[in-house]
Amino acid sequence: MNIKTFKGNFFEIGQQQGKIFKANGMNFDKVKIDPVLHKKQLNVYKKYYPEILEEFSGMAMCGDFDKEKLIYDFITSEIFYYRNSFGLDKACTIFGCKVKNNLFVGRNYDWIPETDKIFEAYKVINPERNSFIAITDMGIVSRSTAKPKYFFYNADDTINNKGLFIGITFAYADQWAYGVSCIHMTKIIAESCETVKEAIKVFERVPLCCPKNFFIADKNGDMAIIEHTSKKFKVIYPKEDVLIQTNHYVDNELAEEDTVLKRVPTHNTFIRYYETLQKINFEKAKFKIDSIIKILGIPGSYTCQNFSDIKTIWTLALDMNNKKCRIYWDVSGKRKTKELEF
Repeated sequence: MNIKTFKGNFFEIGQQQGKIFKANGMNFDKVKIDPVLHKKQLNVYKKYYPEILEEFSGMAMCGDFDKEKLIYDFITSEIFYYRNSFGLDKACTIFGCKVKNNLFVGRNYDWIPETDKIFEAYKVINPERNSFIAITDMGIVSRSTAKPKYFFYNADDTINNKGLFIGITFAYADQWAYGVSCIHMTKIIAESCETVKEAIKVFERVPLCCPKNFFIADKNGDMAIIEHTSKKFKVIYPKEDVLIQTNHYVDNELAEEDTVLKRVPTHNTFIRYYETLQKINFEKAKFKIDSIIKILGIPGSYTCQNFSDIKTIWTLALDMNNKKCRIYWDVSGKRKTKELEF
C-alpha cells in the first residue's frame, strides 16, 4: 500500500489533488447548478468551513475546472446521494473497548466490492492545522462510479497527529438539511481537535446536511459516538467500557426516527451490533490489539462481510493510548496489513 502525501496550505493541497483529478479525466461540464441549493450551501461553507473553499479553488485552478461548478458539486453531492440512492445497503461497524485504562478501537468499512481495488490511505500535512492520515473509498457511490474520473479524496476515517480518531457509519433517517457533508465534518475535526470533548463542541456549532454516525476516540482513552440526524444529535458514551456503532440509532429519542428497517428490511445492523458485543466479551479478559482482527475479521460472519453486493473493504485496529494503528485489507482473502503512523 502506497500512501500519498499532500503538503501545504489549503490552496496548495487543492492544487495537488486537482492535478490528479485532471489526469484521471474528471470534469464538471454536465453539472447543472440549482441556484437555491447553491446559495444556501455556499453560505453554510463560508460561515463554518471557508478553508475548504480555498482548497476547492486550488483544485479548480490546477485542474482547469469551472470553479463554480466544482464547488457546487463538492458541497451538494452528499445531499444528491441522500435523495437518489438512499436504499443502498451501506453497512459498517466500529467499536471501542477499554481494558485496564487502555483503549482499543476496531473498525470495519463495508461497501461495494469494487472498492476493494480502489480505496487508498493518504496523509495531509498542513502547517495551518493538525496533520492527519485518512482512509478513503475515493468517493464512489455506486458500481457505475467506480472509475478514475469520479475518484476524489474524501475522509471516511482519520487519525491525526494529536492522537484523535474519527470514523463514520451510515445512518437512516428521513430528512436532510443545509449543512456540511459528513466527509467534511470528519476533516474539520481531524484538522482542529485533539480530544473527544473538543470534537463534540464542533457538532454543537456546525450543522450537518444528512444523517450519519460518528465514532470518536482519543489518546487519553476517551470515546463517544455522535448519532446525528440532519436536525439534531445525541452523544452515546460507553457502558462497562464498551461502545459499539453499526447503522441504527441507539439513543431512545433518535431510535423513534430510525428508518433502517423500513428502507432496507434485510439490513443486518442489529445482528452485527450484537455479534460484535459477543465477540468483545469473549476477548475482554485478554484484550490486546490483535484481538480486533479476531472480532472483525472472521470470514463468514456478518461482521466481516463478503457478499455479492457488499464487502468488508478495510479493517482498522487501533491502540489509542500507545498510538498504534494497523490497517488490514483483503480481509476475506489473503489478508494484508500495514502499520499506520498517527
